[in-house]
Amino acid sequence: MDTTSRQSHHLYLTGYRGCGKSTVAQQLAQRLSLPVVDLDERIETRAGTTISQIFADQSEEAFRDMESACLAEVAGQDRCIVSLGGGAILRETNRTVIQSSGWCVWLDADPKVLAARLAGDVTTGDRRPSLTGQPVLEEIATVMQARESLYREVADLRIDTSAMSIDEIVEQILKANPTTTGVADTRS
Repeated sequence: MDTTSRQSHHLYLTGYRGCGKSTVAQQLAQRLSLPVVDLDERIETRAGTTISQIFADQSEEAFRDMESACLAEVAGQDRCIVSLGGGAILRETNRTVIQSSGWCVWLDADPKVLAARLAGDVTTGDRRPSLTGQPVLEEIATVMQARESLYREVADLRIDTSAMSIDEIVEQILKANPTTTGVADTRS
């Protein structure tokens, strides 16, 4: 993929919940002097409710429709850092939007690390629905395995965040990002 045509566009962060997308997005935004869009927060603001409630009241499909609409809207706006929801890559149209409008980093982590991070986030249970009905660790492993090829397809860079600090993750992204360094495409 030709990254030069995407250098002035968005920096997308993707990965499973708990991998650090929102926190990394905030740090990158400060370093690059760019605004941040958290796609899940935008959807919740528009809907006036949590993602869990959207799933319960309307359906996952309705949520995915809102997600696609918000992503398309953001892609057409001025350059920003975009923290994607973990499932934003499920639809081919979303993957196309991401690939055509920016540079994407896949933040990955060991399922046990993600489970521990999610257990420490008091808002996770209220805001995020179970995706499989399985216990947390099993759900994480199942969903990550199902999504791995899609994350790989859309990502220009993959970072295992399991043992890294937020600062280390940000530095790795800044070193590899063609927007800030002119480095050639690193799609894995």
